[in-house]
Amino acid sequence: MKPFIWIILINLILTGCQNSEPTSSEGMDLPVERPGISNMQDDLYKQIKSLDSLYFDVAYNHCDSALARTLISSDFEFYHDKGGVLLDSADELASEVMVEDFSWVCERTYRKLVNSSMEVFPLYEGEILYGAIQSGDQEFYDRENDTPTKLRTTAKFIHLWIIEPKDWKLRRVFSFDHQSVSQD
Repeated sequence: MKPFIWIILINLILTGCQNSEPTSSEGMDLPVERPGISNMQDDLYKQIKSLDSLYFDVAYNHCDSALARTLISSDFEFYHDKGGVLLDSADELASEVMVEDFSWVCERTYRKLVNSSMEVFPLYEGEILYGAIQSGDQEFYDRENDTPTKLRTTAKFIHLWIIEPKDWKLRRVFSFDHQSVSQD
């Protein structure tokens, strides 16, 4: 990964930047030149929220590995505080391993985004939008017949979404601060 992406990512984590809630319903053409920042950020927020919904609410929660494959970058990396790191190896691409793991992970767990926690930060090269950082909180439930049953774990996440070349792809995932929920 380019050093400036790491610098931006670390800076955002350390400073705890805030983003406004979406108020616009307009779509977004890619790549985007920087218009009035607030309208663009509202549109970007909605775009990333839609991508999160596609990846988790549709692909992950309904075990649709074909859809997941279309949303994951071929340059994918996954960092998990309990399960370790998933990187490309000499034999397999991390993106393919992630899609293969969908079949057994999605059968056991159901993921929900904590909507009020989601933040989105645009990434520019000059005046051209090339990606976004999404962060927030998530909850993982036991599942039964494609529905969540019992909350088991909460966690935080950071996703790096990149435009490749005109489609958004999930390139980096950081999933951390996993906390078991006590069952009374």
